Amino acid sequence: MAQIKPNYPIIKKNITEKLKTNFKNPDSFEFISMTIKKTIPVKERKKTITKEYLDKVKKLNKELDSPELLHQAQTELDYLEKQTDENADAVYYVDFVAKGENSFGGTIQNTYSATVLNDDKYTVLKVK
Repeated sequence: MAQIKPNYPIIKKNITEKLKTNFKNPDSFEFISMTIKKTIPVKERKKTITKEYLDKVKKLNKELDSPELLHQAQTELDYLEKQTDENADAVYYVDFVAKGENSFGGTIQNTYSATVLNDDKYTVLKVK
């Protein structure tokens, strides 16, 4: 089966929505650039994102409240369980540059990384 190219505008929109909430003035947010650095195929991702992994994350969540990690693991496992094309891209690791106003009122430009699921919505699992 042929690889489908990622939808850059949707990925950019989803990353923007997730990251804007971190800025004191979300309206000051400006997306500068984006590069997909790495892709992981379904076959490889299924080796690490398993039911056992999810169970470990659930246990960790009880000890150290980590709802984002739990949501990420559950979302990714749900996606992987539905996949039939083992060679399709499962996850994109994206580097991007954005700028906006920080809590002191200054404009900052920073490089960020995001993990994006290759589902029909291009769900952003994590931004750091």
